[in-house]
Amino acid sequence: MKRWTPEEENELRELYGTMTAEALAVRFGTTYRAIYQKCNKMGLKKDHPCKIHLTPQQELWMKIHWPHMSNEICALILGISHRSVVRQARRLGLQKTEQFMKECQAHTSKRAKESHIKNGTYPAKGYYSPNLQKGEAYQFKPGHKVIKKPF
Repeated sequence: MKRWTPEEENELRELYGTMTAEALAVRFGTTYRAIYQKCNKMGLKKDHPCKIHLTPQQELWMKIHWPHMSNEICALILGISHRSVVRQARRLGLQKTEQFMKECQAHTSKRAKESHIKNGTYPAKGYYSPNLQKGEAYQFKPGHKVIKKPF
């Protein structure tokens, strides 16, 4: 159990609203849960809980790079969660470019095909095979009767 010095408590009071609990935990050499407990005991609360505020530089970076970059990479660079990146982009009115979306779809399709081949589930469900026998002659198993339509 960590013993907090008065200097550390004062520093925690100053930094609590500006940094995440995980970042504070690294700074003070403890766990993020210990940070939450200590802040609760000290009566500290964030001004806007659960709200991430980007700096003007971060907003500019988002406006330039977000439309053609994956959300995960944006989250890593900005140091916020994937969900927060999406929320900030929606707040700024940003959308992915059409070219980026097509590239993502092509990449996903390629990876899915590789996975199906690797796992032995290729062709995927819904795939049309030219060798598939269709028609009334192959509609029922041998011995089953066709129910005549009432019309």
